[in-house]
Amino acid sequence: MKSHRYWLFLTCVLLIPSSMPAQTKFYNYYTDGLDYVEKKDWLRAIQEFQSAISLEFEDAGRKRTYGTRFIEYYPHREMGICHYYLGEKGDAKKELELSTAYVSSERANEYLAFVRKGVPPSAVAVREAEEKNEEATPEVVPPPKSEEVMSVLPVGALTYDPSRVTQVGSRLGIAVMPINVKGEMDKYADALTDKMVSQLVNLRRFKVIERAALDKVLEEQQLQVSGVVDDQAAVQVGKVAGADAIVVASVTQKGSGGKVNVRVIDTETSETVVARGEQVDGSEVEDYEKAVDNLAVMIYNELPIVEGFIVSAEKDSYYIDIGSLKGIRKGSKCVAFRDGENILHPTTGEVLGKRVTKLGELVVVQVQQKLAQVRVVEKEQDMKIGDKVVVK
Repeated sequence: MKSHRYWLFLTCVLLIPSSMPAQTKFYNYYTDGLDYVEKKDWLRAIQEFQSAISLEFEDAGRKRTYGTRFIEYYPHREMGICHYYLGEKGDAKKELELSTAYVSSERANEYLAFVRKGVPPSAVAVREAEEKNEEATPEVVPPPKSEEVMSVLPVGALTYDPSRVTQVGSRLGIAVMPINVKGEMDKYADALTDKMVSQLVNLRRFKVIERAALDKVLEEQQLQVSGVVDDQAAVQVGKVAGADAIVVASVTQKGSGGKVNVRVIDTETSETVVARGEQVDGSEVEDYEKAVDNLAVMIYNELPIVEGFIVSAEKDSYYIDIGSLKGIRKGSKCVAFRDGENILHPTTGEVLGKRVTKLGELVVVQVQQKLAQVRVVEKEQDMKIGDKVVVK
């Protein structure tokens, strides 16, 4: 009977249509970012706006999406507002000033004034709640940026900075499955799962799928997340939720200690790309939370973001000049792109970056020390020798 229920569950999941388009456009990212702003999920909103900006950089009062459809497009403004509510005044000021340099808007000018006058986010939140006749959301201590995370982790804990590497579209999407806990700690399963999610979000390396998104996939089929007990089923749930990979973790207790094991599984190939464990000395939930934090950092370090070039192109077979020495492994997801002209600040003339054209997405199928063979997963334009690649 248990086997019958499992296969019924898996069949239902396989029949659910994917909620993510094959080729996500800048306006999809922007709209998703606005949705997160409404939820006050500032970090996820920033990630979406960064993805939008990587494809269409300038704020504009009227931006064409397709055909004769236009939208208001203010990713820098909205990202600045997110930084403001996170207490990151420097980043907020930079983004808001850039937005107003492109096109002045009342909303950008208002928040820029808040930043310059040092108005605390809590005061603005109370005012906005009063205008909407809502109860103000209690002020939450903002999560740390990657630089600040480094200061509270062991020296050298984080081995790279995602913000220093070219972004083209979305970063690697991961979904954290409910942690399987055995022993007396089982009552803390949700807390440990949330801890893993929050740490991965705070590291600002991945696009971490919301827990609610996973629940929705199963709710539509009148199933529960607790029913996902098999890797194959978990992979399908993650894939439908839009994840490139899933995080599967388990907790076991032995006496006054225990162990937390974690695996990252690719949703395309179902192969395990990262597997790590952390011993726990102690029996308090805080001891296990610390182990979960450390494992999140391990995942971060095991999946570095690096750039390279296409060095060989024959039909659908491509080779890139980054391999195992730079952390590339079988199953690594990459984006192929082509550099364009410089993007200049509209008032200072400072070079802010380069325009890029996304060519498609690749997955690594074979790895050498300084070389990797890739296959095309999604093709938007032809790729050639000399085009660039960046790990998602």
